[in-house]
Amino acid sequence: MGDAWVGTSGWAYAEWIGSFYPKGTTAARMLRHYATQLSTVEAHSTYRRLPSHRRDLDGLDERMRAFFASVTSLGPRLGPVLFQLPHQRPDLTRLDALLEAMPVGVAAAFELGPAWFTGDEAGDVLDRLAGRQATIVLVETDARPAADVDVGPFTYARLRRSHYSAAELDRWGERLAKLQADGRDLYVYLRHDDEGQAPGYARQLMERLA
Repeated sequence: MGDAWVGTSGWAYAEWIGSFYPKGTTAARMLRHYATQLSTVEAHSTYRRLPSHRRDLDGLDERMRAFFASVTSLGPRLGPVLFQLPHQRPDLTRLDALLEAMPVGVAAAFELGPAWFTGDEAGDVLDRLAGRQATIVLVETDARPAADVDVGPFTYARLRRSHYSAAELDRWGERLAKLQADGRDLYVYLRHDDEGQAPGYARQLMERLA
C-alpha cells in the first residue's frame, strides 16, 4: 500500500482567510496553520525565483545544481520536483538535456502538454522518461480530462478544474485508491481558487483515500 499526500498548489493566499485560515491569520503564520490541516503543498517560489526563469539551455547544468542546492535543505520533507515543459510539440533535444542535467535519484514529475502523447515521437518521450524513473503528471482542467497514462514509480496528479462535485471527487478517489493499492505513492494537488474551496477539496479527497 502506497502513501497518499494531498494538498493545494501554494498556501500564501490572503483570500483564504476566513474560509480556510482563521480570521486574523498573518502571512507569516499561514504555513504553520496549513500544516495542521493538509499533509503536503506544491511550492512555486523556486519556479518564480531560483533559478531565474529562462527557456534556453545555456548553463543548464549550473542552473540545475543551483536549483537542487536551494531545495535540499528541506531534507526528508522534500517531495517530487515538478518540471513543466512547453505545451506544444515535443522537443526531444530539450528533454534529453534536462534529463541529462538532472541529478541521479531525484524524484521527478513531468507535466507535458497533450501533443507530447501523440504523433511519431510519443513513444520516444515515454521511453526516455521511463528510463530515468520519471513520472508523467496527470493534469485535469476545465477544458480537458487527465490523460490515461501510467508512467513512473509514483503518481503525481494536478487537479485544476474550477469546481469539483462530490461525485467527481469520488471518481478521483477510486482511481487513486487503485493506484495506491498497487503500492504507488500519491501526490495530489488542487488548484488555488479565490473562494478557498481547494483546501476543502483536498481534505475530502484525503478522507476518501484514508
